[in-house]
Amino acid sequence: MNNKDKPYISWDTATILEAQAKHLVGTGEAEHEEQGWTMASEDQFLLDDEWNGLLFALTEKLNEINPEGYWHGEVENFGWRNTSGYKDFEADTAQAFLSAILPQTDCTFHIYIDESHPFKEIRIQNFHHDSPMGNEWYTIVVRDALEEAA
Repeated sequence: MNNKDKPYISWDTATILEAQAKHLVGTGEAEHEEQGWTMASEDQFLLDDEWNGLLFALTEKLNEINPEGYWHGEVENFGWRNTSGYKDFEADTAQAFLSAILPQTDCTFHIYIDESHPFKEIRIQNFHHDSPMGNEWYTIVVRDALEEAA
């Protein structure tokens, strides 16, 4: 898939819980959405399973795009001070990739991938307590492709 305007993958715990609540109502396991929401929130495995699925899918995609695992990332509007910066890093798993760039806090994010971009651009829109409107944007590219173009 090569659609830079539609997220490749997203992480949003509220959406996950809402979908599970609706599922529980639909299957008759919950009488109404409020009960479904409570049941979903108390499911100790739901978010772990969803997170592990996200990590698996993203790791496969990252390795497809850049098997060497060397990346160049830039951020705009980081945190409450709206700072910008860049970082070169190595990551061969989604966990390492996300940990290298996202702040170590609860985040909701959308990952967009443009494989038609000369550097196979990955953009992440991130929401958290210091960026509740999602103004924080990361642009990550294959570092070797960037260096070759310079």
